[in-house]
Amino acid sequence: MNEQPSSHQPPSTTPRQWERYRHLELFRDVNPAGLEGLLENCFEAVYRRGEILLRAGSENRFIYLVLAGRLAVKLEGREASPLVELGPGACAGEMSILSHVNVSAHVVVVEDARLLVVDQEILWSMIDASHGVARNLLYVLSGRIRQVNERLLESAASLERFEQYATVDALTGLHNRRWLDDMLAHEIIRCGRDDIPLSVAMVDVDHFKGFNDTHGHVAGDEALRAVAGVFDHHLRPVDTAARYGGEEFTVLMRGVTAEGAGRIAERLRRQIAATPIPWEGAILHVTVSIGVADGVPDDTPNDLVGRADAALYRAKINGRDRVETGLE
Repeated sequence: MNEQPSSHQPPSTTPRQWERYRHLELFRDVNPAGLEGLLENCFEAVYRRGEILLRAGSENRFIYLVLAGRLAVKLEGREASPLVELGPGACAGEMSILSHVNVSAHVVVVEDARLLVVDQEILWSMIDASHGVARNLLYVLSGRIRQVNERLLESAASLERFEQYATVDALTGLHNRRWLDDMLAHEIIRCGRDDIPLSVAMVDVDHFKGFNDTHGHVAGDEALRAVAGVFDHHLRPVDTAARYGGEEFTVLMRGVTAEGAGRIAERLRRQIAATPIPWEGAILHVTVSIGVADGVPDDTPNDLVGRADAALYRAKINGRDRVETGLE
């Protein structure tokens, strides 16, 4: 249980003192009649920056009204980013009192603070004595819930962005190897269960090192983006391309065997060769070699990619700028 601060002074209940407290969220537009005697049993306390006012998991029997300074509500310890910051007029500790549960988050002093400390029994007496206090407490709770919800929405949006960064290649905008590894395993299981053919194409940009040596790595990046653009615009809606690594790409083609996938790959090969890459006043081109393989029962992702990679190797040794399939 949190203890009363050792540095405190009982507040006065003169009209001037009520003026000192009437700006607090709990007392805003409240008639002080019936509250003066209750205020006599409250006290002011000073907390220094870095002190923990409330600890998550602890019991609490006080509500703290901020007269000056700032508090921060944090889900972790002192070093965590604040969920909510509380300045003059705000209050802390009310949720644990009203719900009769332990404190759900840390409340840390982030700027030296003077607080009006109200015992829970006094708080309930204030609620009984004043509809205005009860109304304001509802406003405080709804505002706190709204703040938390906004932060949760922000966190969810940030998480979504991070997940996207984790599965999308920054250069080309295609899915990356991490996504491919997960999705290929999933697709092998799904297509096997539904008796749907699944084929994979491994695509490699021909002589890419020489292209970079001649035109520079920035031009090489433009070439990779151009290849990715062909995938975006010329694949079927059910097909998906990913950047496997470096100048290699992988295409997942659902519903076709190696023969049909080979025809799709040939269209991609021709389109890539015909795609202009504007660079420093010139028009550049690249070609690709493609190896295609389709799935068989009990395939693993490594099995399927391995057969497509072997077909890609044959496309390279047979002259590049061509498609080879796993069909023998």
